[in-house]
Amino acid sequence: MEMKSPLIGLAPMDGVTDAACRFIMDTYGHPDLLYTEFVSVAGLPFGRPALSRRLLKHKTNTSIIAQLFGNEPELFYKATLKVLELGFAGVDINMGCPDRSVFSRGGGAALILQPALAVAIIGSVKKAVKDWGRQKIPVSVKTRTGYKNHQTKEWLGRLLAAEPAMICLHGRTYAQKYAGKADWEQIGLAAQLAQNSATKIFGNGDIKSRDEALAKAAEYRLAGVLIGRAALGNPWIFQGETPTLEQRIEVILAHCRQFNRFFPQGDFRAMRKHLGWYAKGFAGAAKVRKALMGVNNIEEVKSIFSSQVVEY
Repeated sequence: MEMKSPLIGLAPMDGVTDAACRFIMDTYGHPDLLYTEFVSVAGLPFGRPALSRRLLKHKTNTSIIAQLFGNEPELFYKATLKVLELGFAGVDINMGCPDRSVFSRGGGAALILQPALAVAIIGSVKKAVKDWGRQKIPVSVKTRTGYKNHQTKEWLGRLLAAEPAMICLHGRTYAQKYAGKADWEQIGLAAQLAQNSATKIFGNGDIKSRDEALAKAAEYRLAGVLIGRAALGNPWIFQGETPTLEQRIEVILAHCRQFNRFFPQGDFRAMRKHLGWYAKGFAGAAKVRKALMGVNNIEEVKSIFSSQVVEY
């Protein structure tokens, strides 16, 4: 994965950044990096269809990074080999997810409480990349600043000792979940801690625009920034553009088509949340959004935009 600086990428989001979403973000937004939804290492090596679907991807020159979660180094080793065979540009280890079910199983942010295990997992993934041997693939970590309180200095110190290629730090603790504000001073501290290492530091949390992402990267001397919630229904954020209504409709229908292409047996109702995120920023958006929450196929979406519900 060739690095320029700063990189502006799409953050991994469970239930959101599937193959269809990534295709749309890539085609219409052109972020520097894309991440999959997180995938459990406990099931991936055994070919569970639901997990394999999370690793579907389109052909692109944009780096797509596969994110894995779990708490067993040997399963990370096996899952990494699977991911590498699928042609991903990098392997990311989720050490920040605050979801209770993930945490209770020892994955995600639970690894903050087990730094020795976290380091062992990084080592296991790096060993899989080395054993695979075909090309140098970066191993990265996405995490948070601490458990209940900020532990950035101690926690990042342990991670940096394992020498991942990149660490993306979300500026909240596990206990905060998504409440309050992301603390970018902690992200800046991480960058200071890593300045004499080969590990790149990315920041994540509450970024609302491309300009803000670039400003944060400059202020805190970061290699990059990942944008999450502000990109929902808004691939244009990566280029700092504001779409017309016609462009919104074009992308809505394109996203529907890509959902059907990647998931021909999928439940179209999974698209409703995306449609709701797109339906904003124009006159009558609330009415359109309400109508979109009842659609079951692309034809019904087309009908809404060809009716008097919205005029353009």
